Amino acid sequence: MAFSHSLVFFIILQTSFLKIDLSKEKTTMTNQEITIKNNGESKILDPHFKHSTNGKAVDFETNVSIQTDSNYLHITFDCLNDDFVEQNNMVAHNDPLYNQEVFEVFISPGKEDSKHYLEIEINPNNALWVGTINNPTLGEETQTLERMIAHQDAGIKHIATKSLNSWNGKLAIPWKLIGKDAKGQYRINFYRIRSNQSHEDANWTCDAETCSFLCWSSTLSGESPAFHRPKRFGFLTVE
Repeated sequence: MAFSHSLVFFIILQTSFLKIDLSKEKTTMTNQEITIKNNGESKILDPHFKHSTNGKAVDFETNVSIQTDSNYLHITFDCLNDDFVEQNNMVAHNDPLYNQEVFEVFISPGKEDSKHYLEIEINPNNALWVGTINNPTLGEETQTLERMIAHQDAGIKHIATKSLNSWNGKLAIPWKLIGKDAKGQYRINFYRIRSNQSHEDANWTCDAETCSFLCWSSTLSGESPAFHRPKRFGFLTVE
């Protein structure tokens, strides 16, 4: 999870690939899309995640690949260039992992903008957070946690491993937890929260000054980071 903030200023940013009017929260940046074949080869995503605020790509990589079979959506990820990975201290499932470093997946069946979706977070200590989100205003107002899902009930297979200045992991998410779409259409986004500095307090919490809030498909939230903006989720097609 990340912050949400009403925009109170007017900026127009225009480049060859992006145009944003933050006062009206409009953009011509295309949502990310990916198509994969069920039981087929894994697909590799763009490794240069983008800031949630302005869509600017970072110069370090978050390697993600996805694959599907009849029972699971498989996600493999590698969070590189993390100098402070050892400072993450949460180890219990469904603790507020989003307050420190995490890799996140939001997904829902169907092509429409998602008012209800599944949120999954995993941290470098292999702790998992799973819940369903109610977001009727599509990010215009604050979303709510609809239901927290107990670890044993989620049925997600997962592993996370720390190494020198990086961490990586795998998620196998049951389709029965996501909800299968008859046409193989889904809205999905991938996120990473990365700490940018050392923290003296063992119970440190990420904020916009100390951490980067990054997206596969940027949510273009403006002044403050925000992940829960379903209009900006990417599109996944499973053939």
